[in-house]
Amino acid sequence: MRGPARMADRRTIIGAGALLAGAGAVPALAEAQQGAASGGGPAYTPQFEPQDAWLDDSAKRHRMVLDTTSADAAASALFYADNFYTANHSAYGIAPQALGVAIVLRHMSTPFGFNDAMWKKYGALIAAQLKLEGARAIAATTGNPLLSAAKDDKDAVTIAALAAKGARFAVCGMATHGLAMGLAKKTGAKAEDVEKELRANLAPGALMVAAGVVAINRAQEHGYAFMYVAE
Repeated sequence: MRGPARMADRRTIIGAGALLAGAGAVPALAEAQQGAASGGGPAYTPQFEPQDAWLDDSAKRHRMVLDTTSADAAASALFYADNFYTANHSAYGIAPQALGVAIVLRHMSTPFGFNDAMWKKYGALIAAQLKLEGARAIAATTGNPLLSAAKDDKDAVTIAALAAKGARFAVCGMATHGLAMGLAKKTGAKAEDVEKELRANLAPGALMVAAGVVAINRAQEHGYAFMYVAE
């Protein structure tokens, strides 16, 4: 065979050989890069801390952590988490109890990690800080807007409903400290007293963590797939 046809065949063969060689080189390159990143030693293995034991449960077949930093993101995260439960159950037959779901409430979504009592007491101030308006601002003075729903709305996606399925809500400790300082300044109370009060009044399924960013890091180290909820 001569001419362009032969040239094409030769290039095809060379290309196929390069592809096969590359396929073998990729794992080797990745291994080399991993070794270089760790100083030539073994692959990096995170150190599990006792404080992060809440992320471990051998019964969880799949794990997801959702990161939120705003009021809208917190609301959207509830629906994404509910979809995660629903789709796994309908398409795979996996019960909610077999799924690990963690929603991180940090920065401006932190207040949603507290119960109705805290919102009834500080709701107006929190609503102003979160720039909630209209009906949302009014609702904030009667309780946590995302915690529960009206009695006749049994299918509402709420913190309480997700907590009943096993979801956990990681409340940022650093943001809580900042929130307490702001509330104390507005009310004339002592910041340490307000913070103590907030920490004692978490929403169902919520727990206080050192910082939201730490919870995100630890969740991924514990095998949780990561999802950032923008709004």
